Amino acid sequence: MRKCIVILLFCGVCMHGESLASRSKKLLVASFAAVTAAEMADSASSWGKLESNPVLGQSRFGVAKAGVKIGLVTGILTGQYLLLRHHGPAAYKAMAAINFASAGVLGGIAYRNTRIAQSLK
Repeated sequence: MRKCIVILLFCGVCMHGESLASRSKKLLVASFAAVTAAEMADSASSWGKLESNPVLGQSRFGVAKAGVKIGLVTGILTGQYLLLRHHGPAAYKAMAAINFASAGVLGGIAYRNTRIAQSLK
């Protein structure tokens, strides 16, 4: 799991190797970090518990499901970056607001997951 997290963070840093002169671009990168951190917290709080998300399958959360979730988040953030790279500051700020809201939702889910007891199976 730690290797996946390190690889994801390196991909994010490499993706943003260009000059981040504007504040709106820096805000977008901060929102990427917030979404990534919230996703990692969600995955960590779900580890070993039964997954209730039907898309991931309703079985025990482990390496395979964490890989799927990390891959989805990486794909979404990469897509956002590629779509926004030629847009103005307003588009960066709007997407950053959406990302921060998503990070808040994922953080709430991670908090809820910490309140669920781990099954004995």
